[in-house]
Amino acid sequence: MNTCVSRISSILEGDVKQMSQTTNQGSTQENKSNKKVIIIIAILAIVIIALVAVIAFLLGKDKGDDTSEGTPREVANSIRTVVDEDNAQDIVEQMREEVAEGMFECQMSMKWTFPDGKSESKDAYVANSVNNTHPICFDVYMKDSEELLYSSPVLPVGTDLKNIKLDKELPAGEYKATVMYTLLKDTESQEEISSAGFVITITIQN
Repeated sequence: MNTCVSRISSILEGDVKQMSQTTNQGSTQENKSNKKVIIIIAILAIVIIALVAVIAFLLGKDKGDDTSEGTPREVANSIRTVVDEDNAQDIVEQMREEVAEGMFECQMSMKWTFPDGKSESKDAYVANSVNNTHPICFDVYMKDSEELLYSSPVLPVGTDLKNIKLDKELPAGEYKATVMYTLLKDTESQEEISSAGFVITITIQN
């Protein structure tokens, strides 16, 4: 199962290469080897920390004074930020300049495969980690047209969702879609705190 970590790791690959160039060229071969081990360990830690920080930055943004009534799904003017390969580096840079107000651990698969437009997916997976403090829900939109494909139930902390079946039947093909997460204050009021999205690939086989 692909996770958000693999996407953030690839984005930070440039930073990793720059860090490795700091190894002292005048050291002995043995010292170089030791330094490489230290650098690799540091890189792994940075990748994990950056992932958590990116999600925290996106979902910690203040929505302002929104007094709209109803569930979060009825709020039309919520703040939404979509992360993909084109803007992720900019998001990381912006993240370094601002302080995140909350933290959110994202657990999801990035490729959803369906036997046909009417069937459930066996690899689509979304979870609200036990490390989180708020319930979530999510919607799936077609990336280009923003057509709604699926709306999830509310996921309390520590729960997951599998065997997802799209609400809209799609013909065979490959599609880019956006999974838009909504962070909720609690399951009772379903007051929306903020939203953030991730681009996935949906494949309809037949």
